[in-house]
Amino acid sequence: MKHIWHITILMVLIFYASTTKAQNNEINIDSLKAEIKQELKQELMGNDALKTKAEIEVKQDKWLNFNLYGFIRNFACYDTRQNLASMGDTFNIIPLDQMMNEDGSQDLNNTSELTFVAFTTRLGLDITGARIGNANASAKIEADFCGYGVNNTMLRLRQAYVKLAWKNISLTMGQTWHPMVIQALPTVVGFSPGVPFAPFNRTPQLNIDVNLGKGWNLIAAALYQHPNTSVGPNGASYDYSRWSKIPELYASIKHVGEKFTFGAGVDYLSLMPRKTSTISKPITIEGTTTSQNISVKANDRVTGISPEVFAIYKNGKFDLKWKFIYGQNLAHLTMISGFGATAYDPTDGSYEYAPIRNANTWLNITYGKRFQVGIFGGFSQNLGAKKEFLSVDDFWVRGAKNTDYMYRIAPFLCYNAGALQLAFEVDYTAVGYGDLAINGRSDALREIGNLRTCLMVKYSF
Repeated sequence: MKHIWHITILMVLIFYASTTKAQNNEINIDSLKAEIKQELKQELMGNDALKTKAEIEVKQDKWLNFNLYGFIRNFACYDTRQNLASMGDTFNIIPLDQMMNEDGSQDLNNTSELTFVAFTTRLGLDITGARIGNANASAKIEADFCGYGVNNTMLRLRQAYVKLAWKNISLTMGQTWHPMVIQALPTVVGFSPGVPFAPFNRTPQLNIDVNLGKGWNLIAAALYQHPNTSVGPNGASYDYSRWSKIPELYASIKHVGEKFTFGAGVDYLSLMPRKTSTISKPITIEGTTTSQNISVKANDRVTGISPEVFAIYKNGKFDLKWKFIYGQNLAHLTMISGFGATAYDPTDGSYEYAPIRNANTWLNITYGKRFQVGIFGGFSQNLGAKKEFLSVDDFWVRGAKNTDYMYRIAPFLCYNAGALQLAFEVDYTAVGYGDLAINGRSDALREIGNLRTCLMVKYSF
């Protein structure tokens, strides 16, 4: 009852202060809030002299800090060509290959389009203040409106995790950025931050960050696929990860200096592409032997190992970021990659697989603070698989199967006025397309490019 009385007093005093501030400058609303809050806290704590230290700490945990943040963002873009994209064509990946009409006189994908949306607006909440033993506990929940549907947009979960932080170790549990993304994230205007040259993925994980001293950090993570998933015989699905029962594993070491940060990491992904398979079993009926197809449990597996190196240099208003990834089956990171079947054993229905390999690199340079200029450049080379696939239908790729190389050049200009940001970017992305190859390694016969012009206004809070 006393809590309600004190809160009532607080509301009356704040109202009184707001109506008399012009006449009396001595009243300070923030001071009144602090005084009332302290009174409530003391009442909740009671007589501290009669309580143990542990009991006092439990009471203090009830005083959590909440930090609401986010931005309102309106984003417009004009494309000279149809693209492989998502979320209402805002998340640009690569331009589509030619799609010629019946008489071969027109490329139907050579069509420009305009997009103007506001559903990239974001809202998040950081919560701090609790303790568990010697660990500081915190949490984050973050959402936007990019859960794009056929007829509407929906609130979409971006991040939701709990973090425990000791002196030199932190443990993150929940959905957040894949460590291959956050180690070095490009600064661009477009909604897709360097994809498909840079990885992009948020996923549930158990992530341990260890401070080794003298600027060295070790990161180890076990990850689950959702909502970003691999591709396979059943399309894009997290089933391949669930059936595998082996989480994706990542480890890295990096050194953070005053101006220069560098490091290296490796990702291990083992998938089970099929839950069941089919074998031909001989059956004899009245002396006649025939074959019958029956379903059996599968125990197939495809494994990819993807090392990376990265570096970041910051000096005043100048910022440079670089990364190189030798990727194997990184479709779940929104990269043009996948895997295929290379052999089949009809006696037990088992398949052998090989991941498609890619060499990916990007460089990002920015300069300025109020007026900021920058450029992103990326290149990707499809290296195919080490073995030939059973057929051109027996391999699966996120994006296009017949890519040879890709590159992007994207300069931008930003004006930052406190919470308000105005930005302009020109993004030219080109792909070398060829014929389908039996090992997934296509030789370019034509280069297809798209010029995307972007305008963005964002108000952060």
